[in-house]
Amino acid sequence: MVAVLPQMWDGVLELRPVIPSDLVQLLPLCVEHAAYEGSTIHENDQVMRWNSAFFGTPPQLYGWVCSEGGHLGAVLKGYITASISISTWSAKPYVFLDCIYLKPIIRRMGIGRSMLMTLREFARGQGCQEIQWQTILSNETGSAFYSSLGAIPVTKTRWSLPVE
Repeated sequence: MVAVLPQMWDGVLELRPVIPSDLVQLLPLCVEHAAYEGSTIHENDQVMRWNSAFFGTPPQLYGWVCSEGGHLGAVLKGYITASISISTWSAKPYVFLDCIYLKPIIRRMGIGRSMLMTLREFARGQGCQEIQWQTILSNETGSAFYSSLGAIPVTKTRWSLPVE
């Protein structure tokens, strides 16, 4: 994993890579994120599976968190997660941004932009030339933010097929 130096806001908020002790706090943030998108998730051993995904060799999932200060047990205020995939059409790797979420109280502070710039540096370090993601159609604030970064919308419908 590419080393990313923590970034600080007012000496209180820090953006840094996920560490194992963050995983318990990640679940409530994911629940908030799902609710924001009009969905629900429930605890089903995510922490155990995240531990393998984030810290296995090689990692299957990469992530950064926004926390209050740099001490252990600091309260998480947001997160961004991604994985590396390969495009069949181009046969080139790309980073897939799975989730980005900030608690409403810390939005519009430049943290989301820093998260995406951190992910951009990570992508470069992994030899990827592109980051892809999706958002719900009703997320007008997010869409405006992504456009401000120079991102280009690609219209598709995402489908999900349960295998059980």
